[in-house]
Amino acid sequence: MKKILALVDGSSTWTGKAVSILGLFVAVVIAYEILMRTFFSRPTVWASESTVFGCGLIYLWGGAWALQEDKHVRIDMLYNKLSPKRQALVDCFTYLFFSLYILVMLKATWIYMAESVQMRESTTSAWDPPIYPMKIAMTLSLILLFLQGTARMIRNVYFLMKGKPL
Repeated sequence: MKKILALVDGSSTWTGKAVSILGLFVAVVIAYEILMRTFFSRPTVWASESTVFGCGLIYLWGGAWALQEDKHVRIDMLYNKLSPKRQALVDCFTYLFFSLYILVMLKATWIYMAESVQMRESTTSAWDPPIYPMKIAMTLSLILLFLQGTARMIRNVYFLMKGKPL
């Protein structure tokens, strides 16, 4: 069990760190667009969509890493006052809502992705890049987020049963 949980954690960390490099790419693209538009009166057709794609990937693939590192938003002023066991109990309860939400999103995204791949969907903008790779990334990131949330749930249940972390 520990090896499977470590594999999920490692995948979340690796993908989160790998995609964080896109932050630099997004910053360079924005600076380039500002430079070209302002000083050379030559705006690009690709910078806006590249920025959206880059930020989208950071958001999507960073979610599992944020969950693994316990960095998601919650009402800390209440949660932090609870004992570790009660925190685990709250996390177990909220996992029900988390998993329901992610599974519904995953089902919808899977259909959305399959249709997009089948028709080789693109953005239909002046640049017209393919958009189906983003939809594949969206689906895969939801799978990783669900796996990371489930790993967290397993650890919480173990802690509630054994009184020590897994």
